Amino acid sequence: MYAEQLIVNEVITHMSKYGGKYQDWYAGVADDAKARLFNDHGVKESGDAWICRQCDDDVTARHIERYFMKKGCKGGPVAEEESTRTFYAYIMQPHTRQ
Repeated sequence: MYAEQLIVNEVITHMSKYGGKYQDWYAGVADDAKARLFNDHGVKESGDAWICRQCDDDVTARHIERYFMKKGCKGGPVAEEESTRTFYAYIMQPHTRQ
């Protein structure tokens, strides 16, 4: 598990590595982030830029999601389930689905 600021810093570093503006990225929270990324959003596990991090709790995950949405990332409604403890982000591509 990661502290909130550490996750934010890791995600910023990851986004910088793969380029694009915040508006080119989608940020979200999920109980099963990999299923959400690869099944729901159509992200390619190999070849697409994505990141996910397990948070201490759902509140931390939602704080991180809101932080990146305020920076300009796309995203859906903030989940309120307590099981949504994983933050994820991916760079949007023509084959991905918001």
